[in-house]
Amino acid sequence: MAASTDAKTIIDNASLALGDVAAVHWNAAELLAWLNAGQLELATLVPNANTVTVAKQLVAGSKQTAPSDAIRLIGFTRNLGVTGLVPGKAIRQIERKLLERYSPNWSTEPAAAIVIHAMYDAEDNNAVFYVYPPQPMVPQYIELIYAQIPAIIANATAGTKITVADFYQNALLDYVLYRAFGKDADSANQAVRSQEHYKMFSSAIVSKMAADSATKPKSTMP
Repeated sequence: MAASTDAKTIIDNASLALGDVAAVHWNAAELLAWLNAGQLELATLVPNANTVTVAKQLVAGSKQTAPSDAIRLIGFTRNLGVTGLVPGKAIRQIERKLLERYSPNWSTEPAAAIVIHAMYDAEDNNAVFYVYPPQPMVPQYIELIYAQIPAIIANATAGTKITVADFYQNALLDYVLYRAFGKDADSANQAVRSQEHYKMFSSAIVSKMAADSATKPKSTMP
C-alpha cells in the first residue's frame, strides 16, 4: 500500500521540534537527506519494512543473483513457469549444507525446470542464492520476496510521500532529529538529545518487530 504521509510533514515537524521553523540552522535539504537515510536504515534493520514480491527470471545453472535493489532476500514461494505468469509448485528454502550432506554433487546434477529447493544465506553472500535442481538453458521464473532499498524521496514539497509505510513516520521523525542534533554534537547537551532520539528510533523498531513476531501464525502439522 502506498504511503499517504508527506515528507514535508515530517520535515516540518522536525523543524518545529528543533525550534528552527524558518529552517535557518537546519535547512530543508539537510532534513530531507536525513529522512532518506532514515528510510534506508529502517529497511536495513527491519526485514519487512519495505518488502516486494516479484517474478524473478532465473538463469541457467544453480547459481542465481539477487535483484540489484535487494537488501536481503526474505523468501521463495513458488514456481511461475517460463513466462512468469503460471503459478506452480511451492519452493522449500533449505540450508545449503543440508543438501550437500545428502547430495554432494547437487550443483552438477541434470537440469530441470521446476525448482524444488532454494538456498540463501545473507551472512555468506547477500547477493547470491542457489536453486535445486539446476536450471536448464531455457530457465523459468520463480516468485521471490525481498527487502527492497526504499525509493529516494526526491523533494520536500507538498504531495511528495515517504516511500515506506505510514506507521513508520514517528520513527523517521526521531531519526531526523537524531541526525539534526548530532550536527552540533560538540555540545554535550545536543549530543545527549541526539542519542535520546536514536534510542526512540531503535525502540520503535524493536516494538514493531516484537509485535510482528507475536502475531506470526504458528505452523502445526495436520
